[in-house]
Amino acid sequence: MASPAASTKNKTADTSDVSAQLELIKSDIAQLTSLLGQLTAHKRDEASARVKQSVSDLKNSASDQATYARARANEASDHVQELAEEYYGQAEEAVRKQPVMAVGIAAGLGFLVGLMTSRRN
Repeated sequence: MASPAASTKNKTADTSDVSAQLELIKSDIAQLTSLLGQLTAHKRDEASARVKQSVSDLKNSASDQATYARARANEASDHVQELAEEYYGQAEEAVRKQPVMAVGIAAGLGFLVGLMTSRRN
């Protein structure tokens, strides 16, 4: 049978092996924690870059659409102005061709407007 000194020596060896294994496990856990922190930071940075790019794309798209809408509004304004000038020219020509009729129409409209405004009061 084993002597008490040999048994104590085995227990001490077992304890030191367990302590060494615990230190190795602690070291592994510390390394894993560090790697996990680095991975999390990397993923956070990637997500932040994607969000910034998406925001930039949306701003550019909105700016492009605003520019397009502004151009379309300017075109419509120019078209309306051209039509107004054309109709003004036609009305002016009609007055020159038939001035008596133009004066009669103006007098009739003036009379109607006068009637409508006098009935309100």
